[in-house]
Amino acid sequence: MEITKNLIHYKHNNFSKISNFNFGGQYKDNTGRLHQLKDINGLDNVFVTNQASFILNKSIESDVITDDWLKNHPEIKSAWTRTDIQEKEAIETKETLTSAQAIIEAAKMSDADVKTFAQLNRFNMNASSDVLRAKAIKVAQENHEKFMSIHFDPEKNLRVFILDALKSKKLKYKNETFYYGKEAVGTNEEQVLVWLKDNKDILAILKHEIRGEEKPNKKLVKK
Repeated sequence: MEITKNLIHYKHNNFSKISNFNFGGQYKDNTGRLHQLKDINGLDNVFVTNQASFILNKSIESDVITDDWLKNHPEIKSAWTRTDIQEKEAIETKETLTSAQAIIEAAKMSDADVKTFAQLNRFNMNASSDVLRAKAIKVAQENHEKFMSIHFDPEKNLRVFILDALKSKKLKYKNETFYYGKEAVGTNEEQVLVWLKDNKDILAILKHEIRGEEKPNKKLVKK
């Protein structure tokens, strides 16, 4: 119901603690600015409640004024949880739709995409394609953000290539540094990606050596 969407729920983090809560009528924020609670007539007001859980309604002017003042109160920030029901519903809806989209994307991946995703997630590559797809779908179900970031990563093929290069020892990783021969090429994967893209000649050689792809046409500097 629309009325429910307008509600804002305040709950003390120690819900069993039932007492009088006097928030007074003013407080200073972390910049030193003074905030005074006003009523609908612009007069100074105070907020007191004997409930460890209470509701304000955004369709009521006085409640809107109180909420705007109360939500940044130091005592609220330290010991209470404020939930805007409409905002919570919007977030949950977005999460549900995004999760559903991730599952759809996982289910329709090509076998090649499944293999790439499996490699980047360090799955057991001896498993069947169906098992790997099922694992990918499970990731989409449990962590759609992780799935989407990996599946739609424009650098995912190059990331797999780095794994292949490490496995074949064309690149080495020791002392928290990646090496091509004796040359240090980065201390993390992102730096190695940049190095590979900046050294397309070496990348072509490595691809040919590891996968038999695109035999380079020109003589290049050796390691």
